[in-house]
Amino acid sequence: MSSKKLRRVGLSQELCDRLNRYQIVTCQDFLCLSPLELMKMTGLSYHGVHELLCMVSRACAPQMQTVYGMKTQRCAAPSPAFLATTLSALDEALRGGVACGSLTEITGPPGCGKTQFCMMMSILATLPTDMGGLEGAVVYIDTESAFSAER
Repeated sequence: MSSKKLRRVGLSQELCDRLNRYQIVTCQDFLCLSPLELMKMTGLSYHGVHELLCMVSRACAPQMQTVYGMKTQRCAAPSPAFLATTLSALDEALRGGVACGSLTEITGPPGCGKTQFCMMMSILATLPTDMGGLEGAVVYIDTESAFSAER
């Protein structure tokens, strides 16, 4: 819900003052109340309170977006299909690098460089696109508690 002030929603000054007496200042405060509570505080009828609830909800709610709209927005700015590893032989074997938008499991014996590789890929993913990165964000999950900041 929104912390947007009620006076910015278009409610009358008199109504805002009346609600303010009950510490109802934001849209969130307002929308958390039942219609009955609002009727008592405002002195309005059920219909009047219902109209106010609709008005405040519309003002605070994020713009509605369809899945189709989200898909077309995403396709308008396509991201690269692969993130190059900067290791030419590995990029060639992977046919371009690590696939974006998919889960990639890195396995191998202890000490072969899995953690180092993952940290390097994390850095590459956050680099700007003009430097070969994705300008993305990375969440690194270490299930063995072996992550070392010094590395």
